[in-house]
Amino acid sequence: MLKRLIAAATLAALAGCAGTPINWDKARTIGPGMTQAEVTQVMGSPYLVKSTATGQLWVWSYASAFEGTRTLSIAFDRAGRVQEAPPIPDSFK
Repeated sequence: MLKRLIAAATLAALAGCAGTPINWDKARTIGPGMTQAEVTQVMGSPYLVKSTATGQLWVWSYASAFEGTRTLSIAFDRAGRVQEAPPIPDSFK
């Protein structure tokens, strides 16, 4: 009985999460001029890549039943370089 309860609690916790957790300390190291390869090395692959009129927008997203949804977006120019450092609230740990 205890094993079933533990298994059910584990499944419920996993079902409440989607995406890849974002390491906000690493995300804060991203700055203007970094290449897509450098950003991928720091952040891993994005959840979504969208083409824009000025380049691309890369998005990382993580949803948790405990923390809600948190998203990080980074805009790249046509040369594949970060346009500006992403704003990250200090409360994101």
